[in-house]
Amino acid sequence: MKKVTLAVLFLTIYAIIFQASFFAGVPDWIVFVMFSLSPFLVIYMAYVILKYGKPSGYSFDEKFYDDYDYRRNGKEALNE
Repeated sequence: MKKVTLAVLFLTIYAIIFQASFFAGVPDWIVFVMFSLSPFLVIYMAYVILKYGKPSGYSFDEKFYDDYDYRRNGKEALNE
């Protein structure tokens, strides 16, 4: 689980630095290199999450949102 936290934290900091680099006067070639590397870093982060992440103990029907304690009761209106 520590690998997942490090991967997400690293990519979050990388994204913040990338966004701030436009306003900080970073040379264009560095911004281009960061932009070119970003898809590979996102793919790596997804790989780490899928390989080392802890799966939820609930099914979709048991808990609709896993991060919020909301249990489905089967009476929700469906938009059809």
